[in-house]
Amino acid sequence: MSEFARELTDLIRNLAEDAGDKVDADIGPMWSQVCELGLAGIGMPEEKGGSGGTLADLLVVVRELAHAGVSTPIVEASTAAYAVDAAPEADTFDTIAVTDLDACSEAITADVARVPFAGRARALVLVTASGVVTVPLAGGSVTVEADRDIAGLPSGRVKLDGASVARIPAGPTSPQVADRLALARSAALLGNASGAYDLTRKYVTERVQFGAPLIKIPAVSTTLAQMAVRIKFAQSALDRATTACANDRTPELRRFGAVSAARIATATTATLVARASHQLHGAVGITAEYGLHRYTSKLWALRDADESEFAYSRRLGARVRAEGETELWESISA
Repeated sequence: MSEFARELTDLIRNLAEDAGDKVDADIGPMWSQVCELGLAGIGMPEEKGGSGGTLADLLVVVRELAHAGVSTPIVEASTAAYAVDAAPEADTFDTIAVTDLDACSEAITADVARVPFAGRARALVLVTASGVVTVPLAGGSVTVEADRDIAGLPSGRVKLDGASVARIPAGPTSPQVADRLALARSAALLGNASGAYDLTRKYVTERVQFGAPLIKIPAVSTTLAQMAVRIKFAQSALDRATTACANDRTPELRRFGAVSAARIATATTATLVARASHQLHGAVGITAEYGLHRYTSKLWALRDADESEFAYSRRLGARVRAEGETELWESISA
């Protein structure tokens, strides 16, 4: 971890500590502070209104906010800003969705479900097979039906009835934006998984049963170790994918393999950590007063967001058939 990344980690942990129990709000009172500090603009050049830094630095911010149990639209805001090639403004943000729509025309009629923070965002960035377009979330041709995801965070169904769209003339491609979104989701998953692990480790260390802490039970310590190993494994996959995406000269197949591996690894880790943390907590883990739900509900929601691990697995399998097992394996493992 770089010195700048350590400073970002310390900053976010201090902000979360100051926020206290308020971090579980819809968007969170910390979002205004995140914007004021320019954290959502990390990874974008200063000449474009960003805060400088690298993609890896941005993912540290995403991970640490999630680890602190803070709910913000930083994944959507930062990725949408990358897509439109302009840093998010201080008082508003755009959201983003991956879709198989055909966006070749100047107007779109569509029904896009499960759009994060749809009722709070200024515009929607649509990542389609034919390009990246934006549509304002206002006007007579756009209807937003407010909803909430499994974690209780704002979501919504966006209905477009001949809505005018704007294209990004010189921005990143659809695959590049989709990869960036996948990495940000993966970082959020890792942050929530680490938060659930830390809470679980604290509980089994302090909870005494039959005269000894629960962690002294071999089955408990083994399960805890499995959680830690899977989190480290997923972090390694994310680091590799981040390096691949940060280099414009990375071959497309290697980039695809690395991002797919990271998304699948973090999603499977989310499933294991959510299940194991509830098992080790027992009944107390499902109570509303206890903080475990803050992490596990988001693990379930983020695991299946945008494109699920199964979608990535199917795409990876299709590339194996198309490219050959040896070629893809060498790309993924190089």
